[in-house]
Amino acid sequence: MANLKDQYAIVGAGLTKFGKIFDKSPVGFTLEGIKLAVEDAGLSRDDIDGLLVAMPAMMGEEHAWAARIGALLELPLTFSYTMDMGGATPVAMVQTAALAIAAGLCKTVVCAYGHSENPQGAAFAIPNLEFTMPYGDIGATALQAHIARRHMHEFGTRSEQLGQVAVAFRHNACLNPDAQMFSKGPITLADHQQSRWVVEPLRLLDCCVQTCGGGAVVVTSAERAQDLKHPPVLISGMGQSHSAEIIEPWPGKTGHRGGIPAGRMCFEMAGMKPKDMDVIQIYDGFTILVITSLENYGFCPIGEGGPFAEDGKLKVGGALPCCTAGGLLSEGHLMGMGHVVEGVRQLRRQCKERQVKDAEICFVTGYGGAPHTYPVTLCYSTLILRRP
Repeated sequence: MANLKDQYAIVGAGLTKFGKIFDKSPVGFTLEGIKLAVEDAGLSRDDIDGLLVAMPAMMGEEHAWAARIGALLELPLTFSYTMDMGGATPVAMVQTAALAIAAGLCKTVVCAYGHSENPQGAAFAIPNLEFTMPYGDIGATALQAHIARRHMHEFGTRSEQLGQVAVAFRHNACLNPDAQMFSKGPITLADHQQSRWVVEPLRLLDCCVQTCGGGAVVVTSAERAQDLKHPPVLISGMGQSHSAEIIEPWPGKTGHRGGIPAGRMCFEMAGMKPKDMDVIQIYDGFTILVITSLENYGFCPIGEGGPFAEDGKLKVGGALPCCTAGGLLSEGHLMGMGHVVEGVRQLRRQCKERQVKDAEICFVTGYGGAPHTYPVTLCYSTLILRRP
């Protein structure tokens, strides 16, 4: 895999308007996101021969979703694949696009996602709820609450430290006029502590927002990218790992937390270390997930994520700017597609007030799976993006 380093690049990126928007379907958001990304790359639809689309949540049984999107756009596809790894999907799509191009299956791939909180598909039933519903143990929030409580028990992590993550990312969102929570303004630690419980010990401001919208990126070879509209953003490293962690992300039979191999693989491919990153985009569905991810990926020792998040380190202008557009907590929850787009924009120096000075290298993560069923299955995906 090492020979993939810097051989492929992201050359286009686009996000639709997003927030609580109920007049457009997942199809509509996906098509608009693709249009914006392809135009940003300076390409036409005839240049696109590969398409990866993340399966929208709550759409029921929808076979060949990516192929249907391609048909609506009349794309000349030689490679098409519908992907579903939950929040790990956007990062994994970029990885898969590079691999497909390396295999000679296509030359230019669009990776896209669109979501609506008012879906036009059949409602779906989560399996195995009969074992958890009587206890109120349902969905991702409950899983992350278990993890947060365990982290507090093992390491003395405090709710106020989770709150520091929420405060930092809202600060970043307030530098991003397109962020869903931009109009709400900044929050304080007191605001976090006074927000209602969702699943203890997680409060409302520990949880991501609900979002309608879409986005896409375009991946091609680094060689071809030289002739396009923007300087390419090179893919220097990538990694994945998968686990079934139940309620504690600590070493079990595998000897490691679930995300650690994904980070190690990514850094090794790039020939870099966590200390080399100028800016990071950590999948932040919940504040505790940021803290455990900082530990898993080597930005601080295991158990020290809470103290590490203090003192504004994660704010734009801090020691380790993280989720610089506001993240899932305050920019908007597009399954992590916004993290990839923000990584590209930071390295292109397009972020205005939230721009990280002299940003050259960005670490991006995805996290997903099936937290609402048994076995609890979690997927981790990682990228290192580099400015040439």
